[in-house]
Amino acid sequence: MNKKECLKIMVRCVAFVVVFSMLFSNATNLLMRHDDESNEIHAFYSEPQDTIDVLYVGSSPLLRGVSPMVMWKEHGFTGYVRASALQAPSVSYGLLAESLKYQTPELVVLLCDNIFTEYDYVEREGDLRRGLDGMKMSKYKLDIIKEVTEADERQSMLSYAFPLMRYHDRWKEINLAEDEPEPLLEHSFKKGNVYLRDINPQIYPEGFMEPTGETYTFDESAKGYIEKSIALCKEKDIPVLLLHLPKMSWSYEQSMALENFAEENGVAYLDLDRAEYRSQLGLDPQVDYYDQGHMNLTGTIKLSHWLGDWLDEQYDLPDHREDSVISDNWNADWAQYAEKTGLEP
Repeated sequence: MNKKECLKIMVRCVAFVVVFSMLFSNATNLLMRHDDESNEIHAFYSEPQDTIDVLYVGSSPLLRGVSPMVMWKEHGFTGYVRASALQAPSVSYGLLAESLKYQTPELVVLLCDNIFTEYDYVEREGDLRRGLDGMKMSKYKLDIIKEVTEADERQSMLSYAFPLMRYHDRWKEINLAEDEPEPLLEHSFKKGNVYLRDINPQIYPEGFMEPTGETYTFDESAKGYIEKSIALCKEKDIPVLLLHLPKMSWSYEQSMALENFAEENGVAYLDLDRAEYRSQLGLDPQVDYYDQGHMNLTGTIKLSHWLGDWLDEQYDLPDHREDSVISDNWNADWAQYAEKTGLEP
């Protein structure tokens, strides 16, 4: 075989790989369920390196309740929420560790209510994928996948590495003639906040946040991942705030247990269900909640107003509004956020 023939074979091989990759990618984007959570997690990668001041990691109360854009408008510090519904502690740790490869925040905020709950990988595949499908492949993602697949033999590493293997049967649910491939979101003007508009009046349970004498124990796996998250931030000299956002399935004893845990680990703790903070927030359970565990858009804006003030005062966060390198992009995102939410630009 001469050089010319070898070259032809090589060109054909390269062409095959390119065409196959394009077809595989398009099929994946057509058949995958790209929900808001995986999209927002993926859009994080578009943020320029070392431009995020506050990184928020955890489950859906963060996703629904914290708006970095409101804080940007009022204080000029940047933030991003990497959250998903019922986020597994292993996923939270993986997202944090991965995020710190791209950003060096002034503060990491962790939502740790799941410290009391055993996470069942077998029953929570949908929640796992919402958190993992938006992540790029990395050591951290592989570690999570390995732990998940060891716990549930029905799930495979290949199906997480190549989601088409999990979603290939969805061709039955879509219109192949009209639907188009939809890649994961590349940039988000919401910075990870997925707000909810519906208003569902709520009532605080009788005796809410009053001592009952009940006891609560931590799930050891969840506790271990949260401790690893704290240790990682300490290693990088990044302050950590353990945050609890308003929800009605919460107790005085849980709050005190988490406060003691924070003290033992040398980090700050803020529980917004405590009476002093509830009165400051001014949340109205008749108009500011989507359900008992999540705020709607009006609640999100109220909470973000207050939390932005508190974070800025406690941590003296930078104001980038006069820095054109950052402010041009953030002001453009704010204009879009304001238009979509009905806030004043």
